[in-house]
Amino acid sequence: MTVTSILGQWVQGSRAGKVIPDQSREGDRPGVAAPSSQAQMTRWSERMTRQPELATAREIAGLSETELAALSTAFTLSPRRQRTDRMRFATPLGVLVFAAGLAGLMLQEASLGAAGRGVLSAFEVICLGSLLFGLVAVSLGTMKAFSLTSVDLAYGHLGQYASVLDEQHPWLYKTFLLMRNGAAQAYRERVLQQRGALRGVDFVLMREIARADEERVMTLTSRDVAAQVQAMPQTARAFRGEIGAEPHLVLVDSSVNAAA
Repeated sequence: MTVTSILGQWVQGSRAGKVIPDQSREGDRPGVAAPSSQAQMTRWSERMTRQPELATAREIAGLSETELAALSTAFTLSPRRQRTDRMRFATPLGVLVFAAGLAGLMLQEASLGAAGRGVLSAFEVICLGSLLFGLVAVSLGTMKAFSLTSVDLAYGHLGQYASVLDEQHPWLYKTFLLMRNGAAQAYRERVLQQRGALRGVDFVLMREIARADEERVMTLTSRDVAAQVQAMPQTARAFRGEIGAEPHLVLVDSSVNAAA
């Protein structure tokens, strides 16, 4: 696998990333109006939780410079994801209703005292129902918030993907180190010529390209090493045949030396 073939595969993957996330799934249909940048951030964040990181990075890298700039601006204006689901108000509403029910019971207790205890009045039933409703609402809101934790984390990663690799980006120096790899450097030059400034998503792809290229080099090197290892016994025998047998010292009898 050459550098050209590696880049060709990434180009095909980037072109596929130009499809809107909703359109790339079977059975989905695009909306009538173009979604806002914040809605796009939410959709890409949810998509990142359903597929591998590299697959999402290849799709995001296929977006145009204008779309990436819009995502970056949306992340700058709102570093934390804004919830739009129906359960976003469940926790504060539950706390409010629970506090109202508890305050009603306390007022009822303070006004009537011990002498007024007996059958529950309608007001007390409403207060107890408020307590139960508040607990249920808080529980559901908390469970929903925990279920969206992965989406919140993906939202932060997406912001790093769309941001320009400037002096404030956390992946700047890592990208600089990847430029030593020839295949990653070729990808960098192609992005600068065709799309524009490098962004965080380009670091992810350059890292994967460099890893694949290093594995390719290691595979070729291992083949050469294996060939040399397998050829060493034959080489050793041929070498011994060229230099001949090693001379040895022979013990000579003293009587033979005297007769000579």
